[in-house]
Amino acid sequence: MIDKKTEADIKALKSFLEFWTKFRSMYDETVSKDIISGEDETKFLGVRDVMKSKYEVLRNSLDFKYVPHSRLTDPVDGVLAINGIRLMSEKSLKKLNEDWRDSYVFLNSISEHLKNKR
Repeated sequence: MIDKKTEADIKALKSFLEFWTKFRSMYDETVSKDIISGEDETKFLGVRDVMKSKYEVLRNSLDFKYVPHSRLTDPVDGVLAINGIRLMSEKSLKKLNEDWRDSYVFLNSISEHLKNKR
């Protein structure tokens, strides 16, 4: 028997992971530019806000209790302005990249949990 809630959660998480990956690509592309324009920053922050709202919807629909930590929003909240990233220390940039990686691992662990539950 198919659990419709689990199937819907798997689909929602897959969709979010695709968006998360595109968001990371956009971040990498933007910060690699020699000069980040105000338009670049506005576009990026707009997509970041969409990502944050999508995550809230996802977080409210899934049961995250089986994962001890939820660091997904750390890199998003840490990215207050693209130009500020260029001024971050090496240690802060390393932490930001670790948070991105941890967030991706976190989401994939939930995905695996849901697939196993299926």
